[in-house]
Amino acid sequence: MFRRWWFVRLLRDPDPDPERRLSGRRLSKDQKLRQELLLREWEVLRERLAGVAGERVAAAGEVFRAAELRLPPEAEAARRDYLWALEAYEAAGRLLDEAADLPDLAAVVVLAERAVERLAAAHAVHAGRRPGTPVVRCFYNPLHAPVPPAPPAAARSSHRERQRRRLGAREAAADRRPACPACRRAILAGQSPDVLPALLPASGRRSPRVLVPYYAVPQQWSPWSATACGAYDDLAPALVLRGEHRRRRG
Repeated sequence: MFRRWWFVRLLRDPDPDPERRLSGRRLSKDQKLRQELLLREWEVLRERLAGVAGERVAAAGEVFRAAELRLPPEAEAARRDYLWALEAYEAAGRLLDEAADLPDLAAVVVLAERAVERLAAAHAVHAGRRPGTPVVRCFYNPLHAPVPPAPPAAARSSHRERQRRRLGAREAAADRRPACPACRRAILAGQSPDVLPALLPASGRRSPRVLVPYYAVPQQWSPWSATACGAYDDLAPALVLRGEHRRRRG
C-alpha cells in the first residue's frame, strides 16, 4: 500500500543543515510548490490509511460481538487478556476519531489487530489451550507483512556461530530491529527500508513541513516513534484512553 512515496524526492534539499533548512526563512516560489505537492500527496495517503484503519476497527468490532466472553472470577489469566483486548479495541476507536498523522492511523490498525489477537488468546486460555504466538510487526512500517518467526533453538545457535565469524555492518543493521522480509532485503542490499512517514511540524510559520521516518520524530512529540505505533507497548491502549497520546511540540 505504501510502497516508496514518489514525492520523497521533494524532500531533498541542497542544504544538509536541518537547523538552516527548518529556519524561518521565506520560501521561494519553487519551495512553495514543492511544499504544496508534498502536502497534497500526504493528504492522499492520510485519507487512504484512514479508510483502512476504519475498516480494521469495524472488523474488530464484529469479531468482539461474535466472540464475547463471560468469565468466572477465578479465570484470572483469561480475564487479563480479555480486558486488555477490550481496552485496545476501545483505544483504536478513539484514536481513529482523533488521528492527525499517518503514525496515528497506523497505531489504529495495530491496536485493532492486537485487540483481536489478544481476544483469541483469552478464548484459548479459557478453553485450556495454549495461545498462538503473537504477531511480530515490522519496526520500519508496522503495516507491512509480519516478521517471520525465529528459527528453532538449534538452528539459532548454529546461526549465531556463523554470525560471529562473518557478521558485517549490513547484517548487524538488519538484525537491529524487527523487519519484514522486504525491509530486511532492502537493508542487506544497502538500501533504505520502505518506512512509514510522519509529517514533522514546522519550526516557524513560514518554515516548510517535512516528511521523516516516523521513528525519527522525537519521543516527546510522538508516543509511537519508539514502539512501532503501539506494536511493542502493552501500555499503549491505556495511554490513548488517558489522552496522553496528544503530544504537541513545545
